[in-house]
Amino acid sequence: MRRSVLQPWIGAETGCDSREALDRWQLARLREAVAYAKANSPFYREHLREVRPEDIVGRDSLSRIPFTTADQLRAGPQLWLCCGAAQVERIVTLKTSGTTSAPKRVFFRREDQERTVDFFAHGMGELVCPGDRVLILMPGKQPGSVGDLLERGLARAGVQAVQGGPVADIAACYGLLRASGCSCVVGIPAQVLGLAEYRTLLPPSERARLKSVLLSADAAHPALKRRVGELMGCEVFDHFGMTEMGFGVAVECSAHQGCHIRENHILVEVVDPETGAPLPDGQTGELVFTTLDRRAMPVLRYRTGDMGLLPAGPCPCGSFIRRMVPRGGRLRDRGRLWALDGVLLDCPGVVDYALEEGDGLSLTLLGVRPPELEEARRRLKQAGIEPVSLTSRAITGFSGTGMQKRTLSERSD
Repeated sequence: MRRSVLQPWIGAETGCDSREALDRWQLARLREAVAYAKANSPFYREHLREVRPEDIVGRDSLSRIPFTTADQLRAGPQLWLCCGAAQVERIVTLKTSGTTSAPKRVFFRREDQERTVDFFAHGMGELVCPGDRVLILMPGKQPGSVGDLLERGLARAGVQAVQGGPVADIAACYGLLRASGCSCVVGIPAQVLGLAEYRTLLPPSERARLKSVLLSADAAHPALKRRVGELMGCEVFDHFGMTEMGFGVAVECSAHQGCHIRENHILVEVVDPETGAPLPDGQTGELVFTTLDRRAMPVLRYRTGDMGLLPAGPCPCGSFIRRMVPRGGRLRDRGRLWALDGVLLDCPGVVDYALEEGDGLSLTLLGVRPPELEEARRRLKQAGIEPVSLTSRAITGFSGTGMQKRTLSERSD
């Protein structure tokens, strides 16, 4: 087992060769980020009015910095800016699924996006080697989109990218996979599982051979990840990304015990979702992210609404780079989608599901063929979940970009 590919990159950028040295380096950069934000952003000038950078002397003093939230970002994204409009290279507008809330807008300067490209160039070294070909099944047509930045990072590593976009048509996408000769796929979890299930319908001579898959854009439950690996016959890696953080946050190593964080750019905490108090390593809570070097729009102590933990101790791969493990889903739905994922995405033939909540839970299982209901019903009952309606149907593709986080929808009867 090799050490995480991020460690030599982070070590070269920071000059750190130990956990203790990297912790000190991050705190120094955090103090600089706070001072920069206060000096240049109208929002942070007021938000951090009582914060003195010199008072941030350890991780136990991070609580001196007040949290930021998605609601604050929606309320006035331009006020977060630390530069003039002419310096902004890319603006991303994020609509919130299942609500009528105002969209979030996130601003990037050229150097902000360059850091993400560099992360992709090094992080993809976990999955591919120079000369490989990668099929990117994420939005990539627009300059500065996640697929475009990934392609640029791969090119820097001597790897060729094929842009496929989100999987609108499963059969056509699998045909592109075969024709392109790609040995790696990067895609959205449910969509990649759809390709994996479609592969089982084909004779062995028509099945593409992959050496690796990277799941991104939405948290992949271990049940889904396991099925993708079994059906595709390859190694499956997790990537955790968030647009507010510049898309890339952390990537899994070959030990498969958490995603190593790009700690030269991002600091990650876990806090109690009720009190906001910091939690020790190994305990599950709400993930809180801080950018350390963003120039257009610094994001400081941002409450993500995602649940996860920071594993205690070094990784089995031998790296001291901190890891994170998404676990428990979204706070907003109290982890119910994550629990359903663990049951339904472990059922043969299920690639995704649709649900509604009103007088009771209504579920529709989705697959490349209509999934069998009896096994799903049995597993749901074992988990203490009894929907008022359970149906299934076949799908030929996925709608939309797949980049929004999933939410529960409620019927208004």
